[in-house]
Amino acid sequence: MSTLQRVLPPNTTFLTSVHVTKGALINPSTQKTIQPLPPANVSAVLNHGIITVTATVYIDAADNLNSLDIYTGNTINNGQLDVYIDYNYQEEIPDSLYTYTLSFQIPDTQNNIQTIKAFLWDEDPIGSRGTVTPVEQ
Repeated sequence: MSTLQRVLPPNTTFLTSVHVTKGALINPSTQKTIQPLPPANVSAVLNHGIITVTATVYIDAADNLNSLDIYTGNTINNGQLDVYIDYNYQEEIPDSLYTYTLSFQIPDTQNNIQTIKAFLWDEDPIGSRGTVTPVEQ
């Protein structure tokens, strides 16, 4: 998709593009539905007003990624900040998957964020599920 036609997650702000590290091949795929799998192994650690978030996402092995865009919700609801990992999902069950690990930082100088809800997000989602993780102090 052209960047001129880009549709952002609703009520969000672009945070950063992050380099991803390709991990293990899962063959055959453990994905049994056309819905993307939620991020796994999500951690969030607050240190000196910066939350470092690390996550693993499952991507169709037919796609070769170098980076992913990260968006954050514009508001913090009940101490939770929604984070969207943007991926153009094909809406089909992949034959195999690669794990990709990524890490990024979110400023939180007021210590308002208690939990992070991370989504593997597509602009035409068919049913995203998020992973909620507490922010470690």
